[in-house]
Amino acid sequence: MKVYRIAYLGDDGETALGLETALKGDGLRFMRASGDYQGMEKAAEFGADIVLWDRDNMPPESGIPLEQIRKSGLTRQAVVAVLRPEDVQGAIKSLASGASDFIYKPIREDPLPRIIAALNTGQKQRRIDWCNRIIEDTNDQVKGILATLTDPAYIVSPEYQILWMNRAAEEIFGEGQRGGACHHIFYDRTEPCEVCARNKGPRWRSTLKNGKSYRFISAVVRNSKGEVEKLAVGTDITPDREVGTIHETFIANVSHDLRTPLAAIDQYVNILLEGLGGELTGDQRKYIEVIRRSSFRLHNLIENLIDANKILSGDFKLKMEVLDVQEILDVVLPRLQSQAEDKGITMQVQVTEGLQPVYADKTRIAQVVANLAGNSIKFTEEGMLQIRAGFMPRDEGRIIVSVEDTGIGVPKEDLGKIFDLFYRVEKDKVYVEEGAGLGLAISREIIRAHGGTLWAESMEGMGSAFHFSIPAYKG
Repeated sequence: MKVYRIAYLGDDGETALGLETALKGDGLRFMRASGDYQGMEKAAEFGADIVLWDRDNMPPESGIPLEQIRKSGLTRQAVVAVLRPEDVQGAIKSLASGASDFIYKPIREDPLPRIIAALNTGQKQRRIDWCNRIIEDTNDQVKGILATLTDPAYIVSPEYQILWMNRAAEEIFGEGQRGGACHHIFYDRTEPCEVCARNKGPRWRSTLKNGKSYRFISAVVRNSKGEVEKLAVGTDITPDREVGTIHETFIANVSHDLRTPLAAIDQYVNILLEGLGGELTGDQRKYIEVIRRSSFRLHNLIENLIDANKILSGDFKLKMEVLDVQEILDVVLPRLQSQAEDKGITMQVQVTEGLQPVYADKTRIAQVVANLAGNSIKFTEEGMLQIRAGFMPRDEGRIIVSVEDTGIGVPKEDLGKIFDLFYRVEKDKVYVEEGAGLGLAISREIIRAHGGTLWAESMEGMGSAFHFSIPAYKG
């Protein structure tokens, strides 16, 4: 059984006797000491859980000597002022100087309820203090780790003020920048930049005023006072960006150069199929249909390359709106149902009733679902495909969409690479003519742009499950 120890510090014998009489009982221990520093030390040795401080110990204009009480060893104990009913200013000063509560003397009412309330307050405060110390220690550890990085890292307030920068950031922007506006220090702008003003999400790319390009990731953190701050870490991608520019230019040029001959092929194929170049035999029509299908696949590949070029370079815009998940799925379900039926695969769709909406680009999220489910159909010869949507309580609420199949699965050694650009799983037993390894890479970038995550689980020979989560709309 927990024993609570109560210490009265004061020289009023009548009050001390009244308190001792009122506080007798199981689970309570009482002691009296003088209202000076020596008495405080005795209370600390007694192991007091709460201190009853008599206001008569101090001049009328003084409050509770909380600093002295803490220095004596009573570091976290709740302090209750004991004062006369007419001492209204004393009650106010006591509370203002740190007292948890006050009781009147002489003792005529049972003081136990107020003392228990003060004990509870003290315990809550001790828990808060402990949590704050944990937060402070964790923040110090995080800053210690970030300080060793060769990449810039910084913390900003909701008002865009720089609160902290590591050495790498100071080498770029100079020392003594704390307290300055991040948009001015980083970008020479007078107004908040797009990332902060629109709160675009935890990932973005930006060119800083040192002329280098960085990929940033960020997280919302709280300090020991409960205030929200944003922590961001950048990675120098200037070399990657230079290679990427060459890559983008190459794809753009090749795509453009291929479109013209493809248009001519399509035109002449249509002329031949319509019989404008003469009557076709059955075999000739089959050959031309092969040309037509191959041309269509090549056309799709070019469009995917162009789309990938825009998305992976960050040069694409999202048309964000508040949407129900079912509304997004309805865009692609008819086509997916048709593809599944063609292969004899059963497709099931399950959306949790009353599911929160999302703030998303309908076309892009539908594109992700189409890519994932299309892959499942492609690599499933028999069995079923299931698309499910539900709610995840983590991170203030997220919507998770899962696409699961009973297909051939992905080998363990390939699972970590399937989201890489142009990566295709090599399988001796399955040959799939369509595709260039773009769909999953594009899908991951789309989900990242929505502040979400895309991941996969698979067992070879058993099937695969692809999941993505994006923030639920909070209104």
